[in-house]
Amino acid sequence: MEKKNKKAGKQMSKKELTERLMLLFREKATGSFSLKAIFAELHLLTHPLKRLCTDVLSEMADEDYITKTDNQYRINNRGVEMIGTFYRKSNGKNSFVPDGGGESIFIAERNSAHAMNNDKVRIAFYAKCRDRSAEGEVIEILKRANDTFVGTLEITKGYAFLVTENRTLANDIFIPKDKLKGGKTGDKAIVKVVEWPNKAKNPIGQVVDILGRTGDNTTEMHAILAEFGLPYVYPK
Repeated sequence: MEKKNKKAGKQMSKKELTERLMLLFREKATGSFSLKAIFAELHLLTHPLKRLCTDVLSEMADEDYITKTDNQYRINNRGVEMIGTFYRKSNGKNSFVPDGGGESIFIAERNSAHAMNNDKVRIAFYAKCRDRSAEGEVIEILKRANDTFVGTLEITKGYAFLVTENRTLANDIFIPKDKLKGGKTGDKAIVKVVEWPNKAKNPIGQVVDILGRTGDNTTEMHAILAEFGLPYVYPK
């Protein structure tokens, strides 16, 4: 913390300060801040930095990104909500495309509400700052596009996970031991996500089917079919 204060007290570019202000308003979208509170939040200790911050805030207000009322600043969400499709990326650079097309909107991981790839969602659209990408926050998941994943089971004494190769799901799926359906470490399995608590890093799932041992030709073929939602078992 001391290093952060020292850096902020000496110098900061206008671009960096703008980004930190935007992050502050987005992370606390329902809050409002006095000028003094903003200085404290960003550890702005010198007069030049405080003056630069005041100038940036004025520009953000002119662009309608924030509003100022009774010397309190807050983000201007405008209450605009949109419905569309959420696209997840494992690097956290998620996006949203409104129904009917239009500009892609960036959704930070912290604002994704654990939406999954191709989910139908409702977002709150943040006001757009000049020369920056539009950004929003998922406020409701309307319909899951996919809740089953194929991967390899990893089981230890205390917990179990499904490790997937799905590039749209960066986190392994936690599986309670009573939901393993007899699966063992190294088994290829299909797991259904049943819950993803807001504050949890990993989704929670249960085993739907055990495909066989990883590396077995038949198992791997069935895994590929299951990954694409195709039938892998046919009635005799």
